[in-house]
Amino acid sequence: MGCMRTDFIDRFTDFVELSKVNNYADNYDYRRFGDPATNRTNIIRGIYNKINNLTQGNLTRIIASRRLATIKENSEQFQWLYEHLEDEESKSLLISILAYRVLGHEHVKLPLNTPEYWKKAAELDTLTLGAESIDLGFNDWKAYRQNLAPLGYPIELFVHPSGVMTQFILQQYRCMTERGAIEVEEGDYVIDAGGCYGDTALYFSTKAGETGRVFSFEFLPENLEIFEHNLTLNPTLGDRIHIIKKPLWSNSNKDMYILASGPGTKVLEKSDNPMAKCIKTTSIDSFVWQNNVPHIDFIKMDIEGSELEALKGAEKTINRHKPKLAISVYHQLQDFWEIPQWIDSLNLGYTFRLRHFTIHSEETVLFADTNR
Repeated sequence: MGCMRTDFIDRFTDFVELSKVNNYADNYDYRRFGDPATNRTNIIRGIYNKINNLTQGNLTRIIASRRLATIKENSEQFQWLYEHLEDEESKSLLISILAYRVLGHEHVKLPLNTPEYWKKAAELDTLTLGAESIDLGFNDWKAYRQNLAPLGYPIELFVHPSGVMTQFILQQYRCMTERGAIEVEEGDYVIDAGGCYGDTALYFSTKAGETGRVFSFEFLPENLEIFEHNLTLNPTLGDRIHIIKKPLWSNSNKDMYILASGPGTKVLEKSDNPMAKCIKTTSIDSFVWQNNVPHIDFIKMDIEGSELEALKGAEKTINRHKPKLAISVYHQLQDFWEIPQWIDSLNLGYTFRLRHFTIHSEETVLFADTNR
């Protein structure tokens, strides 16, 4: 039996080379990206593919080559991350996720893509038949009214099927380890950064229980309308959830500009659009201090590339309370190393694990904890 490669770049390069010969036909997530024949993004992709075919695949090879070069240029940073990941599952995931980014769904199949996954996806699709729905105005998505009691959650809400899969079945913000789970527990006070439609807040509320609290940060009016409607459907759980209608950043009262895109909404420091709406930020440290929050036990972030800035705005809170962390790192390549390096620089004894919750490139979560 051969030895496991210990150098990131060697192991990654080997994996990419082996994956180039693959040609998967069952590795496309229609629930996230829609019907390839009708989705606007896929129509554009189809035009690209026709051009690509006419050039005998040159465009694909050029793009893959550039992505591969970018990863190799940052091999020292990825080596640091590789060495600081606590388990083999995390290291293998890092390799496969990055290879997927280079080669795409035709050549790399991520671990979640199993017959069981597709069976559950089909079951979730059937639950939407005839259900009351809300048009989300994003990628032709609809949120369907769903009762999650059969899944073990006393929740009824409007949610896209992918939200049921990631939040409630796969439990995107729960990481199993050899010594137990990194997750929200009874009595925890939780920061939910990126509340969107309220599905994560409701999930956390069930876990935190009567003595716990969830502080959910969401600012886009269209998202908040659905979020608040979902809270009215769940008054008991909703009483434990507090919505803060500001984006998180490294400092408070900074003017930012909203780039609205449903669950993909971002804030930008600059905008050339004269119609762009301005909004003021807050920081976790400011929020905790101003509201006399006694403790913070868990911080989740999925805020479209603003995670590092928001973490910097939580430095005092993290130093004081050492909360469990579940931070999205898939929005920007540098987040894979810059976020854990910043956390590590606090010298609090955090250890790191990666988990991934889709069959495509989104929803990679870095878990950090001081107790496991």
